Amino acid sequence: MTRRRSTTLGVTALVAATLIGLTGCAGGAAGDDVTAEPTETVTVPAPTTTPGTTPSPTAEPTGPTDTAEPTETAVAAPLVTIPADCTQIVDQATAAATFGSTPLNPAEFPRRDGTARGARTASVPAAGAQPFQIVDAAAELDCLWRDPAADITGIGVVLGRLDQPTAASLLDQVSAAGATCQEAHGGQLCQQPLTNTEPYDVEAAATWFVRGDLYIAVEQFNVPTNDLIGSILAHLES
Repeated sequence: MTRRRSTTLGVTALVAATLIGLTGCAGGAAGDDVTAEPTETVTVPAPTTTPGTTPSPTAEPTGPTDTAEPTETAVAAPLVTIPADCTQIVDQATAAATFGSTPLNPAEFPRRDGTARGARTASVPAAGAQPFQIVDAAAELDCLWRDPAADITGIGVVLGRLDQPTAASLLDQVSAAGATCQEAHGGQLCQQPLTNTEPYDVEAAATWFVRGDLYIAVEQFNVPTNDLIGSILAHLES
């Protein structure tokens, strides 16, 4: 997605995750559109008669009959278990390709409330909370890969759970703020480019994914990814 350009001019705080809505984006972690599989046609064989017997006459219908409409059966999304360790969110190959040897959760970059990153006890977002406040409060795992010697290069991943009204609020806010949203991986994926990276000429994006009560938020600066959301889901689904 982006070109790597890590500078050492000084340490600046990682731009706060502007997590403004959870519907489904395609940014730093490009989402895959969900494509319906072709339906299978089942052929029912005609009834047969036993040799030497005479088929019984079939009664003619005496009036119009009602045909039952087919009902749609909802398919439950796979269960995703949120790990307690940031090193367990993707498989080893994806971790090596995406994060490499970048330090994980350096003490120099704590959460916005000053607490350490990693596994944590989630809280209920306040009514009317902004996207980043929703993501921060409901986080069960908060991960940041960033080199303290780099000015801006880094990637953050947050996983947690939200009730339906809060998830809808998050998605609505993100969409209203200009994020591009689409269906992906059985949920909603939204992405928005981040432009507050001056004076660094790098590409950055925020991504939000919601499926059921699960949300994943990704914020990346000068770190390219290839469907990171899909890799996380594939690794954590059971």
